[in-house]
Amino acid sequence: MQTLPNSIDNSAPSYLSDEEIRPFLSGIAGFVKDPKVGLFGPDSMFWEVNRHTLVYFLGAVQSVQMQLCHPWIATAVFEHSKIMTDPKQRAQLTYTFLWSLIYGDLNMVQNKAKALFRVHSRVQGELTQPAGRHRAGNHYQANEVNALLWVHVTAFYSRVKLYQSLIKPLTQRQLDQFCQEAIRYAFCFGIPEEKHPQTWQEVERYVAAVCQSDVLGRTDEGLAIRRFLEATLPWTVRSALWTFLCVSLPEPIQIFLDQPQASPRNNRKAKRVQHLLKVINWLLPDKLANVPAYHEAMLRIKGDTQRDRLLEKLNLQMIGRPSLVR
Repeated sequence: MQTLPNSIDNSAPSYLSDEEIRPFLSGIAGFVKDPKVGLFGPDSMFWEVNRHTLVYFLGAVQSVQMQLCHPWIATAVFEHSKIMTDPKQRAQLTYTFLWSLIYGDLNMVQNKAKALFRVHSRVQGELTQPAGRHRAGNHYQANEVNALLWVHVTAFYSRVKLYQSLIKPLTQRQLDQFCQEAIRYAFCFGIPEEKHPQTWQEVERYVAAVCQSDVLGRTDEGLAIRRFLEATLPWTVRSALWTFLCVSLPEPIQIFLDQPQASPRNNRKAKRVQHLLKVINWLLPDKLANVPAYHEAMLRIKGDTQRDRLLEKLNLQMIGRPSLVR
């Protein structure tokens, strides 16, 4: 990875065209040893971190908070997605795409990456207000490399942090392995390797640098989505769970979105929730503790074609269809 300012400087946006995405889509195959297994596989850190149900879903909530502080992303989500009108459908579509890339075979990965690029190509518009370095009326577009990089890194950054909080610590070697595997995943979005952090230390530096820069800012759209998402949590656990998810976020993120910040009281509350979530994860049966796509991928690799009704029911709840990657 080149120097960090390369990803957060004031240079013109880097939009991805149809011609520019093609080498990435064809290059995906170069990472794959066995087309049946796909991009990663059972021995990968990417599967290990992303398979845990609590880590995956809570990590999604955390990473969205970081993404909503990017004015382009907040405005694009507010104007082009159904996150506030049909959040279940929006979530199902997201999980369908991302689990296909993580757990699908090579053919599925390539097809979904192409489809995702087409979806993102339709997402563009103008900012409605100034925020950070951005001005009202500035053009935004989903297929822009630096914005894509922020979405990509925050998504796995949050899950790795939660994995270490709820499952177990990772060694520096495991963290760096995860980072190297994430480069393959980034190819699915058209993010070049030279833009991508090469080690976990570079990931930490990148996140810190962006959070301290004027790339991010406070927008009405970001605040509206944040408040809506918080309100979707069950009221009995809303305050405690939201505090747990927010107190560990970088301080600029907390400030932009009016989030709970670290304090003796909030830290104690977060610690209690952390302990409870660890107990819940330990008590969950394997089928529930790990996301359905992980189980399906393992069955596909083993050549097991026997029907699994519980997996079908879980898939129907999470992605609206009985099967995805099997």
